[in-house]
Amino acid sequence: MSPSLQFNTLKKTIRIATVLDDKGLLSTFTQRGDRLVGPCPIHGGDNQNAFVVSLSKNLWYCFTGCNRGGDIVDLVRRLDGKNFQQTLQYLRTLAGCQKIRLSLSSVTPKQFKPFVRILPLDHCTAWLRQKKITPQTAAFFEVGAYHGKGFLANSIGIRLHDLNGHPIGYAARRLLSATVKRCGKYQFPPAFPKSTTLYNYHRIAEPLPDRLLITECPWGVMRLHQLNFPAVALMGTHLSDIQCGLLEQVKDIVLMLDGDNAGVKATHRIKEKLRKKVKGSVHSIYLPFGIDPDDLSDDELRAKVSPFFSNQPF
Repeated sequence: MSPSLQFNTLKKTIRIATVLDDKGLLSTFTQRGDRLVGPCPIHGGDNQNAFVVSLSKNLWYCFTGCNRGGDIVDLVRRLDGKNFQQTLQYLRTLAGCQKIRLSLSSVTPKQFKPFVRILPLDHCTAWLRQKKITPQTAAFFEVGAYHGKGFLANSIGIRLHDLNGHPIGYAARRLLSATVKRCGKYQFPPAFPKSTTLYNYHRIAEPLPDRLLITECPWGVMRLHQLNFPAVALMGTHLSDIQCGLLEQVKDIVLMLDGDNAGVKATHRIKEKLRKKVKGSVHSIYLPFGIDPDDLSDDELRAKVSPFFSNQPF
């Protein structure tokens, strides 16, 4: 099947609401009849009526910063900076996994139910050692391989907390390559409120440090913790208005997202949003293509970050 025919099929199969839910953005929208209405996830505005999705037509439009609209393919490309081939693979993943089953009558996200029970995790697993995360750090952050069945099977479990430090469940970093290719690297609990949390925020929030790093994934946070640099993770490439508000009092924010197209585009978008909202300065570290923060050695990571945490003025 040609790419154009595949796109046509996927456009009919996958709803825009499914993409928004997969990105952790659906909770910021309100359903009004046939429409979803909320802030624009592309340019990062805070107008609650800026972005409209037609559920019946499966089309979107931003009436403010973007002043344009399109179909599900246009949305994915603009959200993540993906090319057509990457967009095709992403939509195939959603269609193949059928991770989210939404109907036009029940598109409003379900209420999130916290899971507080502690699960046994292996802090000494080889995957974490490859990430240069020590067993002590893994135990501190409550991450590790899960050897049981269910949600975390064949995955690295990541314990999640709300902004006050209360445990609310686990995320799964899938390990089986076939599953990753089909369903993506991460799985979050149903209706997890990603837009209202920041990974590791509760550990560094009282008081907030003057200078703070922001990464995409928790592994970067753990590696930076081992080098005594405070950091939080978005668990993705989007910064919500609520997350932005949590950072308003930080004097200097440094973005260090993954070295790929999505990470570069997100850095530009988030940097502009933070500059409009926070009182301090916003800086960015761009990594080589294909390199994530946790791919760097300790010396390389320290060399990238240290200039922003010295006593010298920026």
